[in-house]
Amino acid sequence: MADVVLVVLRRPELATTLLHAAQRVATLMGGARLNVLAVQEQSRVSALGAEALIAEARSMEQTKQQERLRVATLQGAFAAWVRETGSDAYWTEAEGSAPAIIGERGSRADLVVVGQPPEDDRLARQAFSAALFGTDRPVLMVPPGSSTDFGRRIAIAWRDEKRAVSAVIPALRWLSGAEHVHVLCGVREGAPAPVMPRVLREHGIAADLHTLRIGAAPFGQTLLEAAHDVSADLLVMGAYAHSPLRELVFGGVTRRMIDRADLPVLMRH
Repeated sequence: MADVVLVVLRRPELATTLLHAAQRVATLMGGARLNVLAVQEQSRVSALGAEALIAEARSMEQTKQQERLRVATLQGAFAAWVRETGSDAYWTEAEGSAPAIIGERGSRADLVVVGQPPEDDRLARQAFSAALFGTDRPVLMVPPGSSTDFGRRIAIAWRDEKRAVSAVIPALRWLSGAEHVHVLCGVREGAPAPVMPRVLREHGIAADLHTLRIGAAPFGQTLLEAAHDVSADLLVMGAYAHSPLRELVFGGVTRRMIDRADLPVLMRH
């Protein structure tokens, strides 16, 4: 039985990068089926007067045309990538609410690959949130311009709790084949020194342990700088939300990574 990776395409300029990243994920997993998904967002009709409805209908039709063009461009990028790589990935598209569709289809996959959502793109942020919080699956976030040849030098942002373990477990196969694994532990002044995570010891994963002081600087930035200091090509971490409105409010470190990460990040809530 093959693992299934769902690749969510939204921005045409990032499509090829995401597809290459998903192909790398399949290699690290020892083989996987790639299901590539593009969602055409539905326009919503408001309860307006006749004149306003006419104007809105024109705007909705224009939006639908833009959405059809966006999805067609994504499909073209997918077809070009298949010709280049010879991949047997599967193309699917759907129309409707992207968060609902991603949540439903992502929950049937083993891992979800998504692009890093821009701060000013509300729909992209909602789609990303659906992947991260609505699927109960690990999510690989891929920033624009990041290397897709990752998995050789892996950094793990460690907190001794369930979310961190949930993020590490799906990556165990990746960790066992990595050249270097680094565990990055944040410690406040006066706290006990960290120890190597039990989940790594029990699975025979050799790693280097690094202590990061938690101070006045945003810890997300400290974490990202530490990942660069050890030349990590992939960061593994738990994801956190500090509000019931989790599609709008991420935890501080999670938000920092979503906004600023420049290397692939494997997250799990």
